[in-house]
Order: sequence, then structure tokens, then C-alpha cells
Amino acid sequence: MATLIGIPVVFLVVMLQTAVISTLPLLQGTADLVLLVVAAWSLQERMRANYTWAVMAGLLVGFVGKVPWVIPLVGYLGVTLLAQLLRRQVWQTPVLAMFITTFTGSILIPGMEWVMLRAQGVPLPFWDSLNLVLLPATFLNLLFALPVYALVTDLVQTVTPEEVAP
Repeated sequence: MATLIGIPVVFLVVMLQTAVISTLPLLQGTADLVLLVVAAWSLQERMRANYTWAVMAGLLVGFVGKVPWVIPLVGYLGVTLLAQLLRRQVWQTPVLAMFITTFTGSILIPGMEWVMLRAQGVPLPFWDSLNLVLLPATFLNLLFALPVYALVTDLVQTVTPEEVAP
């Protein structure tokens, strides 16, 4: 069931990311709404189809993005793995786990993109990339982390209501 819910949700989030969020930059960095949804979904206790969401999101972002498809795929799978580990370790404070996962993913994915572009010969100065892209994008991701977590938690509670004890 979670995978079937994931298909339209991931499509909707990728469309919002490419049509709306990407047009609202802070300096040169934009929020990664797909990263936030994948992280929030992976932190939910009731959901088990976490890796399928990460694969769907990674492939779709890789298809519509300008970087090679393997970067978002590996990045979102890494975020899902980290969220799974944090969910087991920091189970009493899922919001803290959301912030840690968001911060790590916000550094990991653009960092991999920067390394890939440098390997392809694109002249990207490190400090300019850090100050103009990475730090503003990380700030925006952390700013949107809590509202996205709340929305995903509501979605999970709607999709899988708790069973009532007799």
C-alpha cells in the first residue's frame, strides 16, 4: 500500500520541486523538497517501504535533473539508510532525527554533485560553491524540515490508522 501511495506523492513532490521550489532561490541555493519528503517518510515507524520511495525519488529526480541519475539515487538511498539508523537509535526524538538527516543529506547530495561536476571539468570554485549554494540550500532545507515532517506524519496517519484495541 505504501508503494502505491508513494508513486503519486513522489511525482507531485518532484513536480513541485521543479516548478515552484526551484524558482525561489536563496542566493544560488534552493530547497530540496524531495530530500525532505524521503527523509520524513523514512523516519516513520509504521512504514516499511522506505527504500522503494528513495529509489523512485532518486530515479525521477535523476531523470528530470541536470546531474547524472546516479547522484540523486545514491544520495536519497544514503539519506534513507541514515534515517533508518537514526530511527533505531534516537527513537524518542524523531524531530531531532529529521534535522540530522536533513543536514546530512543537504551536505551529501550537493557535495556529490560538486565532485561529479569537477570530475567532468566544470570550473567550480570550492568556496563560492559552499557560500552561494551549499549553505543557503542547507538553511532552506532545515527551515522546511519541520513542516514537511508534519505533513508526511499526517499522511502516514491517514494512510495507516492505528488499530483500536477491543
